[in-house]
Amino acid sequence: MARRFFGVGMVILLLIMAMPAYCAASTDKGPEIVLDGTKIEAVACIDKGNVYLPLRAVGEALGYEVLWSGIDNTVSVIGTGKNIMIDLNNQQITADGHSYYVDSELIVGRLYLESDLFSSELGLAVRWDRKNKAIQLERVEKNLISVETIKEVAETDEIRITLQYPQIDGLTNETVQDGINRMFKEAADEARQEGLKNAEEKEKASASGYGSPNRYETYFDYSLKCNQKGLLSVVLMNYQYTGGAHGSMVQSSYTFNLNTGEEYKLKDLFKDDVDYVAYINNTVKDTIVERVRGEILPEYTIEPFETIRDDHDFYLSNDGVVIYFQQYEHWCYAAGIQEFPVEYTTLRDMLKPEFTF
Repeated sequence: MARRFFGVGMVILLLIMAMPAYCAASTDKGPEIVLDGTKIEAVACIDKGNVYLPLRAVGEALGYEVLWSGIDNTVSVIGTGKNIMIDLNNQQITADGHSYYVDSELIVGRLYLESDLFSSELGLAVRWDRKNKAIQLERVEKNLISVETIKEVAETDEIRITLQYPQIDGLTNETVQDGINRMFKEAADEARQEGLKNAEEKEKASASGYGSPNRYETYFDYSLKCNQKGLLSVVLMNYQYTGGAHGSMVQSSYTFNLNTGEEYKLKDLFKDDVDYVAYINNTVKDTIVERVRGEILPEYTIEPFETIRDDHDFYLSNDGVVIYFQQYEHWCYAAGIQEFPVEYTTLRDMLKPEFTF
């Protein structure tokens, strides 16, 4: 799906995972929703290629209690081992100690959320079946691990630094577990050091009578994308604001084998005798055409897309391999970080057995 990140000054709201969806006032003609083969009495909303699902209908079908509080305008999702609170005033979710911004929309009295929430928090694979005009939802059996969010906040007159990164627990191989956790912590520490260096340069510039009057910002966060079948795929986001109209975002990702600790590159997912590069290239090019036609992407590019690399940026979601491009890699800043999912179903004959979901 397309990701857009916008920022002015120190506005951390640019970390919302997608821009708000302005779906039609009525979703009567939206795709039907099917959970584990059973139709739900509700429909989905599609906006600029992104899928939005009704929280109450899907949550209750999964066995969760969904409660709305008019006093503070929040929605809670409560169930066994799960307690999610959604602050509608600030477009923010808090789940298991992890707070982040989310895309939501009220449509005819129903709260719709971008499908990533249902994948990361409620353990669903979400597939848009265009042929049958349905959103296929399937429960995913998660790995038997726990994920703790480590949050660190520090600020000076020059900069505010907010770090959130995951630490996993529950692996029988503690060496593997410590190695994975160390990589996440080191990535957060690097973002911190980058921010401190920026602040030092700002202080020097200010002492000379130059520099931005605004306080700088570092915001580091993560998103758990796939946590099943012994695989863990996590996206890390490093936002740095150093004055001017907006900051910059760099997205990185890690995909691990939880049994061995091996970190996979894109080429590691595929059989040796298949031309997965050509297939993904065609998928990306076709999607670019669709996004330009739908005015999601501009017609012009900084650098036209030709091909992915063997080590191209990617992550695994619950329903596919997702290729992505950094800001300015092919399009202007306003296009943000563009993501291109390729469903497992279409890659089944190309993937190695351990990646065939």
